[in-house]
Amino acid sequence: MSSNKALILGLAALGLTAAIGIFFWAVRGWGILPLGLVGILLVIFYSPWVTKRPILCLLAPGLGFGPLMVMGTHYVLVGRYDGVALLASLIPGLLVSNLLLLNQFPDVEADASVNRRHIPIIFGRAASAWLYAAFAVGAFLWVALASILGYFPPGALIALLFLPLALGTVRGVIQNADQIKRLVPYLGKNVIYTLATPLLLGIGFMIS
Repeated sequence: MSSNKALILGLAALGLTAAIGIFFWAVRGWGILPLGLVGILLVIFYSPWVTKRPILCLLAPGLGFGPLMVMGTHYVLVGRYDGVALLASLIPGLLVSNLLLLNQFPDVEADASVNRRHIPIIFGRAASAWLYAAFAVGAFLWVALASILGYFPPGALIALLFLPLALGTVRGVIQNADQIKRLVPYLGKNVIYTLATPLLLGIGFMIS
């Protein structure tokens, strides 16, 4: 796809998303507006601005797929914000930021050539692998801690089923951070537990 076609597709998707947001604004009230505005700004400024600031580049994907999506969906369904929804949103937030972090490992040279400045470019793959490990383990610890403290129902603990896969992936990433061919299988495993863990968390909430 050419850059022009990609731009048109992106703008069309953004316009559709904004239209849906305006609909829910009319149906559910102005409370959804702050999340929508942050989401739109995140999309508009991601490539030209966010990707040149390492910390923002790390956190932006998790913000979009975590608090913005989870809390926005919760608000649309029940018409209010809730602390438990915020706590739950941190799980996909950590995992999705981690997903993008690991996916940047093979692209370090290409991204650097177009003046991107994300964590693996600035600190190197080996150091970034330990940050990846912290985010991965942190997501599962957050599930356990929130359940133990009573913020999440007991059923939420089924989200820990993919902890062994996550730990194996973390080990593989640390060992092969600078060996891209050996790293590739772990990118796939990363996708699996990143998608499966929030799914199981949601099921755990439902059955409880």
